[in-house]
Amino acid sequence: MQAVVDLGVTLPARRALTVDRAVAWRVALGALVALSFVARTGVAWLRATPNYFPDEYIYTSLSRSIAAGHLPSVRGQFIHFPALLEPLLTAPAWWFGSLETGYRITQAIDSAAMSTAALAVWWTARRLGVSRGPAFAAAAIAIAVPDLGYSGWVLSEPFAYPLFVATIGAGALALARPTRRTQSVFVALALLAMFARVQLAVLFVAYLAAAVVLRRVRAQRVVAGSIGALTVLGAVGGLGYYHSAPSGFHLSSPTLLGRNLLVLAFAAGWVIVPAGLLGLVGAWRRPRSEEERAFGAFALTAAIGVLIEATLYGGGGVVRERYGCYVLPLVALGFALHASRGWPWRRAHAGLALALLLVSATVPMAAWAVSGGNAHSLFLTGLLKLESLAGTPGEGSLWLAAVAGVLSVATLACAWRRATTVAAALAIAFCIAASAFATSFDVQNSRNVRAVYLPAGPQWVSGSATLVASASSTSTLEQLFWNRGVDRVVLMPGVPPPDPFAKTASHVTSAGRLAGVHGQVVLDEDGIAYVPAAPERTNGPWLSARTAQLVAELGNRSADGWLSPAGKGRVFGPGSVSFAVTAPQAMTMTLAGKSVHLRANVATRVCASGDFTYSFSQHGYLGYRPVSAKSSFPQYSARGC
Repeated sequence: MQAVVDLGVTLPARRALTVDRAVAWRVALGALVALSFVARTGVAWLRATPNYFPDEYIYTSLSRSIAAGHLPSVRGQFIHFPALLEPLLTAPAWWFGSLETGYRITQAIDSAAMSTAALAVWWTARRLGVSRGPAFAAAAIAIAVPDLGYSGWVLSEPFAYPLFVATIGAGALALARPTRRTQSVFVALALLAMFARVQLAVLFVAYLAAAVVLRRVRAQRVVAGSIGALTVLGAVGGLGYYHSAPSGFHLSSPTLLGRNLLVLAFAAGWVIVPAGLLGLVGAWRRPRSEEERAFGAFALTAAIGVLIEATLYGGGGVVRERYGCYVLPLVALGFALHASRGWPWRRAHAGLALALLLVSATVPMAAWAVSGGNAHSLFLTGLLKLESLAGTPGEGSLWLAAVAGVLSVATLACAWRRATTVAAALAIAFCIAASAFATSFDVQNSRNVRAVYLPAGPQWVSGSATLVASASSTSTLEQLFWNRGVDRVVLMPGVPPPDPFAKTASHVTSAGRLAGVHGQVVLDEDGIAYVPAAPERTNGPWLSARTAQLVAELGNRSADGWLSPAGKGRVFGPGSVSFAVTAPQAMTMTLAGKSVHLRANVATRVCASGDFTYSFSQHGYLGYRPVSAKSSFPQYSARGC
């Protein structure tokens, strides 16, 4: 008989089942990341144009200059910008097709990067001994929060957010087992996080504070040496673009800290916040392992550091959720740790849940999002959408408070029944709803911005041109973002710069020439109507011209045609300028010392030459803007009136 040799390996049934379950969880995790990538990319592509300026313009300009093989620069000016990770990794996007294509590829890269936060949360949770179910729930919550909406913006967050979580996990291992290898891994990840967003230098400070708390400072030679080197580098100018950032820090009232905390509690999913806080504190004070104790200390010091930064940089009482969003995955990890313990400390949990309920019911949030208060908060952006659906800001805030009340009761029930899956599902559902509201508002806002500032299309200036800025910085930066040939900026008298980079001052000479400007120009017509000698194309409030020679100007005229109650104008040379004036009611216009009687809603053509003034006998308000009558764009004639 011939012997048969079986070279296969047979696993015991129980071990095979364990392996199958592990593979299934990994497949589920991969599917979660893929789903997040597809969903976030699809949502990002709904944005008609970037509008978070100057940040999105700065990162895009740096990325384009790198893609072109140049040093990091904005409008040809080299800048020492220490947060170059996002521009470097997205630079290849600008090699393909038009600027629109590059913009969309960049959004896809950013969406993929930010979705990997789920992997960082899962890895950290599993290293801390959390079972697969709670670890998966934490990963899902971390990428469901509304701040994942930043994946569609050209910012540093898509890379900084997952790197922050990975650095916390690596730092916990380095604090628990301070070998050269673990410390080196932490330093490498922390430097990458800093390279993505300089704000995350707080990770080194938080690590050192955690080492002091854990009484393990002496063993941290590699980290201590790195902190010393970074301190010296910063002192000799290593911060570059951010060298003046600390001057923006100022002592803020406790009210702003409270606002940041409340908004972040909502953004974290609300339901999991009590368990998340108890999980982080419990990991430090009642650890089940050295890694857990180190994680608790490091996560808490890092969260405190991030919140301090967000509060100190929050001028005008504006919520800075974007600066504080890094605490959200830490809350999710704390929730997973608390759930893995079996939901202990129920009295403390109930106290925190009731405190949140009380705050949400008594603190009015209606005014926080209006008048630009949502600029740095995606949750408040979602609140604006909710308020518009409710009808008034007050009603929208009441709806939110009611939902918070229901969720707070659900939080107590979940703790009592130890319902980890239910709590996680409620938190994820709340986060998805908040994300949907924020996305809806942001998408519509981007479409409105494009319709106002780029109605004729984004890429409309051909060839090299100088942009003459005289009004809105958002309008200026929209033109600079979409028109690569517009590579020079000049500012008219009294106009603030749209960003800190290359620009020069200019003015209109007595001969009607834009001083120091040569070649094609792009004129901002919002505020002063400049009439060029060789006009070409218009695009909303902008007009391109072949030369920098003007023939006339009409002051105090908005791009929508409304004239202020009084203003002045000039005609350069012997000609004249004429325009039609339409008043909403009968009134008298005084133009160049002569009275013109205007009938309601009837266009009246007027003419002036030389230096002239105008005024109206009546005026009203458009919002907060005083207006009198509408005018057509001035038309120049070489002949007199």
